[in-house]
Amino acid sequence: MIDLDSIDLQILDLLQRDGRMSNTDLAQHVGLTAPTVLRRVKLLEERGVIRGYAAQVDPLALGLHVTAFIFVETSAGCDLDQVALDLVALPGIQEVQRLIGEWCFLLKVRTRSPQTLEDLISRILRRSPYVRRTQSTIATSAAIETMNLPIPQIADLLEVSHGREHREHRDI
Repeated sequence: MIDLDSIDLQILDLLQRDGRMSNTDLAQHVGLTAPTVLRRVKLLEERGVIRGYAAQVDPLALGLHVTAFIFVETSAGCDLDQVALDLVALPGIQEVQRLIGEWCFLLKVRTRSPQTLEDLISRILRRSPYVRRTQSTIATSAAIETMNLPIPQIADLLEVSHGREHREHRDI
C-alpha cells in the first residue's frame, strides 16, 4: 500500500466526487496553495494512485436498457489473462472480474435489449473455445452504483499507524 497522508486522502475524496474540480478549489478545501495541490495531484498520478479521469455517462441515454451479470467458467488449462483480454473486447462488456471459486469470471454487461444479451451469450460467449459454461442474471435496477472507492478516514489511519508504533515498541 502506498503511504498517503490526510491531505492526499482529502484530495482523492474531492476528485472522486468531482474530477473536474480546479486546483484552486482543491487548495481551498484542503488548506494548501494551488501550486502545492497541483504537485500533490501530479505525484498521485505518477504513483498510479490516480489512474485517470472519465465522464460518467448514463447508460439509458445511450439506449443501454439491460444490465446483466454473467458468470463464466473456463476450460481447464486456458490462459486466464488472455481470456480476460478477449472478454473485455466483446460488445457491451463493462467489467471483467476474476473470481476464486466455482466461476472464473464475472462480467458486467450493458445491452440494448434482452435479445442483444441473448445474442452475446449464445452466439459469442458459448461458442468460444475457452468458455465451458455460463450463468446469467439480469438486474432490474441499480439501487446503488458508484465508481467511488471508500477513502479511509484520518482516524482509521491514526489507529493503523498507532497500532504499528505499538507493535514496533513491543518488538524492541
